[in-house]
Amino acid sequence: MHHLGDDCLSRHRALGLDERLTEFYADEEFENAYATVMGRPDVILTDSGWKFIEFNFCSSTGGQVYVHLLNELWRQLLPAGTLSALTLADPLKTRGDLLRTVLDDLGLDPYVALVGYLPDVFLSDSGGNRRYYEIEVDALRKSGIRAEYFETDEFIEALGSRRGEFPLVLERTVPQEWIDAGRELGPLLAIRKCGSAVLTPQSSYQAANKQLFAVLSQGQEWMSEEDREFVRRYIPWSRSVREETVEYGGTTWKLAELLRERRTDFVLKRSDGDQNFDVHIGSLTDASAWEDVIAKAHEAGTWIAQETVHSTEIHADVLDCDRGAYLGVSTRAVFGPLFMGGRMTGCGVRYDVPAPGGGAAGSSILGSVGWQTD
Repeated sequence: MHHLGDDCLSRHRALGLDERLTEFYADEEFENAYATVMGRPDVILTDSGWKFIEFNFCSSTGGQVYVHLLNELWRQLLPAGTLSALTLADPLKTRGDLLRTVLDDLGLDPYVALVGYLPDVFLSDSGGNRRYYEIEVDALRKSGIRAEYFETDEFIEALGSRRGEFPLVLERTVPQEWIDAGRELGPLLAIRKCGSAVLTPQSSYQAANKQLFAVLSQGQEWMSEEDREFVRRYIPWSRSVREETVEYGGTTWKLAELLRERRTDFVLKRSDGDQNFDVHIGSLTDASAWEDVIAKAHEAGTWIAQETVHSTEIHADVLDCDRGAYLGVSTRAVFGPLFMGGRMTGCGVRYDVPAPGGGAAGSSILGSVGWQTD
């Protein structure tokens, strides 16, 4: 990533990121040290092996609480003999270990302010909905860290009387998502500038930017042949929509022409989008709408085209609540291994479950992966 520029701001502008976010960067040393300490790739098992279709880096990376809860469920439900043969990792425990290391590295007291925003996880601030974040607070306390949860506006208010009390802030919000939702950035900027160390730094979103797939797939002068082979093996063919001429399948194409002629073979993605925002699958988009997406991508100048990746069929047992019985289905899946401080610590999986009766519509269910103990 650093070949895009010598500092955070030059890399930010090279990736075409929103100029309103330039104030969110901390000093270069902090940005470089902690940009990728928390993350989750999206990876698909194809007939030819694993393919990584997206990288997510930031403290708000999805799946942390879900995998923790699902694995706790398996620990309670699975027979002892089955459970003893499995490794079920806990992302919240490993994250607590990571945060203790960060606190030690920075010479800070073991106290973390967890700052979130319930609408970001589709909850309202009523009843027991805060439990989503309180689960995280409980896990931090079990890791030996004093922890307290704040909604974003509560933390801003607390800064008025308690500024200086929060050595480390774990921010569970995404600035670009706030822009997309039409919210003011002022509260998030106030958090970044409150004088505390705030994880994760803004450079996390540079490391997660989908333009890097296009950069790697196209090939760079600094890459060895081993690097190029690694990319070919694990990353789908990807190109920036800004490019005019590309090589694909041994043929030279104008990129726009390739996308029109081979629509069903490609996905168009906004490079800084989250939660599948502005991800368009050619095979699920009619030709007219696809043409509009191509035009939108060209105008933005920050999108990528990526070859469609097809999951191999995976067996899953799904509970049919109406029948009260499990049904075996063959389905596709996206795996999301979680990483904390370079350690893999649990893996979510999203299954595409066909609708009853063979209908075209389907729903996605979230599961978790256990590893057989050696």
